[in-house]
Amino acid sequence: MNKKAWSITIAAPAAAGSVFLPVPAFAQTYICTGTCPEVQGSSSAEPRYGGSNSLQFQSASVGLDMFDIQPEGPDRFLPEGDSDTIGGAFTYGKAGFQKVERFDLHYQHARRLREGSRARLLIDLPVNVLHADKGTVIVRNPGTPDVSFGFGGATNVAATVSVGVELPASANFVITPRVSYGNSQAGGYFLFDAELMGASVSTRYRLPKVGRGELVLGGLVGYSHEVKTFLSKQILPANEDFWTLRGGIAYQLPLKSRMFGRQASVRASYVYTRETGVPFAMFKQVHEVGFNIGVRTREVAMKSRFEQLRIGVLYTHAVNAFTSKASYDSATLTFGYRF
Repeated sequence: MNKKAWSITIAAPAAAGSVFLPVPAFAQTYICTGTCPEVQGSSSAEPRYGGSNSLQFQSASVGLDMFDIQPEGPDRFLPEGDSDTIGGAFTYGKAGFQKVERFDLHYQHARRLREGSRARLLIDLPVNVLHADKGTVIVRNPGTPDVSFGFGGATNVAATVSVGVELPASANFVITPRVSYGNSQAGGYFLFDAELMGASVSTRYRLPKVGRGELVLGGLVGYSHEVKTFLSKQILPANEDFWTLRGGIAYQLPLKSRMFGRQASVRASYVYTRETGVPFAMFKQVHEVGFNIGVRTREVAMKSRFEQLRIGVLYTHAVNAFTSKASYDSATLTFGYRF
């Protein structure tokens, strides 16, 4: 069995991290024996493909978002269904020896294509800043010299522009094709910058009367391709293709009691994502379990029926394909306002 000892060494935070994040002022040193499979956790910060911190996942989670509440049913096709949404989140995650912090911002603009149209144009812009904590691993085996190496201490900024059209097949069923472009600005630890072009098709089906609430089922198929433009500095640009499958379920329940004198609801969700494409990617399977509470900032009326403030928590587990000792687990606190 691997043994792990802890000690503290001083480390200077990355310049970018000192601007965006409360980067820890200390690095950690880990001592282990054998093959140290926990080191594989460093791949959980991969900004291109595989895992929940990648551009590939960022595009897919926008294409099918079962966690954050969206207007459901026929009301979304009326003028009151037009909306803007702003949101933020903080995530703390760990995989093996690697610890990460991530800050997210997300803006969505949703509007009917024209007066009387039931189709809606969706424009999403998610941005995140990911910091991989710095650490040193010392491999110690009897009869051989110690081997040490460092990891982390780097910050990556990633953003995706996603544009889709929500097409109603019925009052409770919508199909949404999308195209997206993602850009990751990273350093040497992340193998430098990356760009992904993508396309996806998602579906959402609503069952309006399940107990006192409503059940929503969703699915997505997405395709991504690595590209290189003047917007990034890639030392060794790849030319890879990736497929993403994503499916989930959400249940929303209106509360009988009011919160702060306003109508409120709770929403629980589970989403499974399968990422494919690169054989050596370690975190291809991602599970998400979420719970949030929504409170209307005003009583239901014309132009305000979808106005809502939501806070929530999200637990994410990304399976390491090679060792359970470096699987990725994270907790996320979220905040969103739709108006």
